[in-house]
Amino acid sequence: MCQPTASNSRSANPTTHNVVICGAGPAGLLAAILLLRRNANVNSSPSAPKYRVTLVNPGTDYGKLDADGLNRARSWMIGLSSHGLSAIREVPNLYENYIHGLGIDITKAVFGLSKKLKFELNAKDILPEDSAFTVDRNHICAALSRYLNEQHGDDDMFVSHYHTRALFVDGDNKCVMARQKKGGDDTNAPTNDITIAYDILLGCDGIRSIVRNAFLTKHRDFEFDLRGTFGYGKSVHVALPEGMDPGTFMFVNEALPNFGSFTLPKTGNKLNVALGTAMNKECAPELKSDDATVVADYFRKHWHAFDVDADEAGRQWVSQGWNTISQVHCNFYHSEALSALLLGDAAHATSPQIGQGMNTALADAAALNRLLNENKDDWSVVLPKFSA
Repeated sequence: MCQPTASNSRSANPTTHNVVICGAGPAGLLAAILLLRRNANVNSSPSAPKYRVTLVNPGTDYGKLDADGLNRARSWMIGLSSHGLSAIREVPNLYENYIHGLGIDITKAVFGLSKKLKFELNAKDILPEDSAFTVDRNHICAALSRYLNEQHGDDDMFVSHYHTRALFVDGDNKCVMARQKKGGDDTNAPTNDITIAYDILLGCDGIRSIVRNAFLTKHRDFEFDLRGTFGYGKSVHVALPEGMDPGTFMFVNEALPNFGSFTLPKTGNKLNVALGTAMNKECAPELKSDDATVVADYFRKHWHAFDVDADEAGRQWVSQGWNTISQVHCNFYHSEALSALLLGDAAHATSPQIGQGMNTALADAAALNRLLNENKDDWSVVLPKFSA
């Protein structure tokens, strides 16, 4: 049986809900912010519950990194579209003060169907104003975490456990078993096993979710499908070509033989070029080489979308492994028996080629907040409605 740690024992006050959030990605961080903001409701409605939020994440708190550290932790560019932006804007000044300066507004879209056939559109002609914004995924997490740390870092209703991997959900006793790494990112650091009690559990822990595993154990009728998209690829960060609008998004078919390219703008006059292909298509042996000069020569010979520094592209290419892409589909997202919900990629991971995974994760957190508003924080009603 789980024995809660003293700092995370279940509340004796029935109007305080202990919420454990597994995963500090976009869904988990925004859900934590929105739940903690609900504590202000107690001032206007004495019957409203309060929320004590515990965040559990195996990685680093990006919100505490300096600019150099965050640059080293960059991941991939994401297009924030209307439903992701709407979710963020549910928190006053979060977008304006913490997020907007981290990315680039899309101003132009270029579609290359072949080497010779390309066409360009102004974003304002096809998109609502201020509805398309590109930003590094980890920079979004850093901004959300900075907001949490600045607004709630001294709040005894918020606890964060970074470098802590959730291992197992004990649904019968409503607690999560987790392993803390005392030395941060040091792989040889000693560990400490803890248990964290919960009243409500939010599984925002990604495509290989341990919270979703608990659904399988508890519910015979729960089903989920985890499969690859039969694609793989790499990405490089290149300088913005001279004369190109810094807010240009590009999709180029056959940017390299058998490879399509999604190119998103970055701050600092940079572009994030993602190149991908299907597993049933031939990949040139030069692109499988570990020699940067071989890859650079291949780029010089075949890349046609715009001017790039082929030598730099080659160095970045060989410094990384191949990325594969998976998707998740579940037949429901709530468990009354576990008092748990699945959000973000744990519930419905979407292909990043579509660019909607983070937007959907943010929208999940906002949808939960709206359900709590509509149902006066009655979780017995909110849980099943989340799957509806």
